[in-house]
Amino acid sequence: MKIHEYQAKKILAQYGIPIPSGDVATNPYEAYEIARRLGGTVVVKAQIHAGGRGKGGGVKPAKSPLEAEAVARAMIGMTLVTHQTGPEGRLVQRVLIEEGLGIQKEFYLGIVIDRASGRPVVMASPAGGVDIEKVAAEIPHLIFKEVVDPALGFQLFQARKLAFSLGLEAELVAAAVKIFGGLYRVFEATDSSLIEINPFLLTED
Repeated sequence: MKIHEYQAKKILAQYGIPIPSGDVATNPYEAYEIARRLGGTVVVKAQIHAGGRGKGGGVKPAKSPLEAEAVARAMIGMTLVTHQTGPEGRLVQRVLIEEGLGIQKEFYLGIVIDRASGRPVVMASPAGGVDIEKVAAEIPHLIFKEVVDPALGFQLFQARKLAFSLGLEAELVAAAVKIFGGLYRVFEATDSSLIEINPFLLTED
């Protein structure tokens, strides 16, 4: 079963994974109210079951509630075409209005079941914000993996190894390890076959 970004983020938050503040809107007026409540710059994100939304025009910043309303009006009801939807695209029926954040660097984190071994594989990459398929094809050495023994679970040393592989500063390693562990707990609790955060939010506090 596929779920929307806003639904996934609610689940992630339940497991202590930091997510930007935001809410979902089904019409431009709701988008205005959410943007007004958040204050400052927000990001309007189309909610469809497909990746590559940014390149398809489904992720746009808005500097004011009025701009968020206008972006939502244009986005809700549009057919968004990305490399994952095919030429027929997907109808946008709702948008996520999220606080805008100052991004220094983006990272990728994902967990998938390896078909050959039947075991979960935790993957991390410093090339976040980019389609992971493109990273795998062009710069595969930037994808770091840890195979998990289901009987033992995802171990602390594996999380720390991935964190250091990303080249994180020492003060950010503990925060990254917490996120890695939280995502694995989500993976287990929801009986997922694939779960990704691209990019994930990493802060010192």
